[in-house]
Amino acid sequence: MCRSPAAEKLLAHYGAGKGFEARSRGTAAQPYSAMTEAVAGFLAAEGVKNLAHKPALVRDEDIDWADLVVVMEEAHLEALAGHFPQSIRKTRKIMEFLGGDGDLRDPMGGDGKLYAEVMGKIKRAVLALIEGK
Repeated sequence: MCRSPAAEKLLAHYGAGKGFEARSRGTAAQPYSAMTEAVAGFLAAEGVKNLAHKPALVRDEDIDWADLVVVMEEAHLEALAGHFPQSIRKTRKIMEFLGGDGDLRDPMGGDGKLYAEVMGKIKRAVLALIEGK
């Protein structure tokens, strides 16, 4: 609903024509939920045209399809490792692309300043990933 779809949409937007594909999946996704208005507004301001998103739980097929699995928090990394052992060798936390190792804070329920901060970090991490850093 928030961080993962933002990363997916930004990677598709900025990585267009460079061979990047992404799927937003969650460890606790609710299929009836929608992308938050704050995220949709941020993405629209970035020039993202396709804002359609339906939350989905991660599956074996998703892990097997991916060359790289990017998670937002240590808890996500641990959940994937427990359910999908094949994910361990190709999973990284998004903050690693910004030179860090911590979790990316979930802005759900936060104010506009927090959303802007988190969305900015996601954008910088996606651009670093595309540049191969």
